[in-house]
Amino acid sequence: MTEEIGNTDLIERLLLITTLNSTLIHFLITSQVEGSIDPDRVDSLTQGLTRTRSWLEDLTNAPKIPPSTQNIVGLLVKRLSQIESVLPKLSLIAKQAEDNKTPTAEILSLLDGGEITHPAVKEATKAAVSTIQDDKLEPLVDFSSPQQAEPKEPYKKVGVENDEWGLIGQTQRMIQQYSKRCHALLPTFWLEVLRELHRYESSSPYIGDAIEMPARIVVRIVKGLLTEAPGARLLQDLMKKRAQENYLDASEIERVERAVSKYFSGLEDVLKGEDVNVQEKILDAHTAFDGFGWGGPDLEKRLIKRINQRCEEAMQNAETGSDPQRQVIYAEITKLLCKLQHAILAEPRLREILAQMKP
Repeated sequence: MTEEIGNTDLIERLLLITTLNSTLIHFLITSQVEGSIDPDRVDSLTQGLTRTRSWLEDLTNAPKIPPSTQNIVGLLVKRLSQIESVLPKLSLIAKQAEDNKTPTAEILSLLDGGEITHPAVKEATKAAVSTIQDDKLEPLVDFSSPQQAEPKEPYKKVGVENDEWGLIGQTQRMIQQYSKRCHALLPTFWLEVLRELHRYESSSPYIGDAIEMPARIVVRIVKGLLTEAPGARLLQDLMKKRAQENYLDASEIERVERAVSKYFSGLEDVLKGEDVNVQEKILDAHTAFDGFGWGGPDLEKRLIKRINQRCEEAMQNAETGSDPQRQVIYAEITKLLCKLQHAILAEPRLREILAQMKP
């Protein structure tokens, strides 16, 4: 039976498409400003766009909707479908870029003896390398200097996390304790973030702050979900209608890994001990915060608001701090939390949980 849609519902759906349009425009502008595309943000946009298109499709067959309005809505649905088909390709390109699979990186990889996968540069690069290799000219004098030691990495990821402050064990015990009555998937997502942060090490004196500062924010998020209103009640109610899930799948773990990797990449100059443009970092964080992912009207916003508050606090600490290195760390924490929020919205299970919590 076709759903009857009233004027109020029609207005709400058209306002929703307006909101989506403004979100897409903001995404395009900020991507140009940042010079990069966040794949998690692309995927979260795709999820929201799919739901919006589905709601609008209902209008095309709804009774009491004028034919002219149905035609306009039909055009909107068609355009959304076109965008929806392109976004996954954009996400794939963005993920490759985050994994340093850009053409420039691949050319350097080939020159170093590695493999190249980007088809657009494969033939041109091989031709260039062949030309170099075919040149038989030898220098009259060997000016080569003794081999220099490779510069030390500013940070590296290791196989096992180092729970230096006991935060992983503390959080794990908390989740185990409350998992008897609270749904554990969202807390488990943040636990994985905590673990991933502790899998990085560096000889820099700032590595402790780089790990502990975001880690304590993550612990606060988990504690809020399990022990404070409204999170605790919402997770308890969720247990009544959804089986317990206390593990992450491969896609969810991958998003956490990429987010934390991006975070440490943003701290590279700090960990190297080099000068950093603090104001530029703060502006980047502002751009990320402006694009914070709230999701659609079908999602429980009170939990999302808590993440937004943690972002805002980190942003304020970045702006008001007196230590430049800690200001940069707080700026990167802001970006990390925003990226993780987009990751939550992009993952079907996590997004579905937020939808099921909605009254």
